[in-house]
Amino acid sequence: MAEKKSTDDLVSMFMNFGKDMKLPSPDLEALVERHKKNLQALDTAAKTAGSGANSIAARQREMVQEALSEISAMTEKVKGGSDPQALMAAQADFAKRSFETAIKNTSEIAGLAQQSSSEAFKVLQQNMQETLEDMRKAMTGQTKK
Repeated sequence: MAEKKSTDDLVSMFMNFGKDMKLPSPDLEALVERHKKNLQALDTAAKTAGSGANSIAARQREMVQEALSEISAMTEKVKGGSDPQALMAAQADFAKRSFETAIKNTSEIAGLAQQSSSEAFKVLQQNMQETLEDMRKAMTGQTKK
C-alpha cells in the first residue's frame, strides 16, 4: 500500500508543480479515454493480423494437400509405366508443374500476408490520426463532442 501512496504523492507533486507554473491542467478523463481507444486499436490490429496468419496457415495446408495429391498421382503413373521415355516425360512434366505451382503459391501467400498486414496497419494509422486530432483539439482548447 505504501507504493500507492508514494505514486499518489508523486502525481500530486507534478499536478501542483503544473498549477504553480500556471500550466493548463490535462483533461485526465480525455487522456484515459484516448488510451482506451489506443488499446482497442492495438487489439483490433492484433486480431486482424492473427486472422490473416490463420488464413495463411489454412491456405498453406491446402497447398500441401494439393501437392501430396499430385505426388500420389505421379507415383501411380510411375508404377504403371515401363516405357522409360514416357516415365522421363511424366517426370519432366511433374517437375515443371511443381515449379509453376510453387511460384503461384508463393505469390498467393505473399499477397495474403501483404493484405493482412495492410489491414492491421490501416487500423493503427486511423487510430494515430484520431490521436493527433484529439491532441490538436486539446492544445487549442477545443473539446470533442
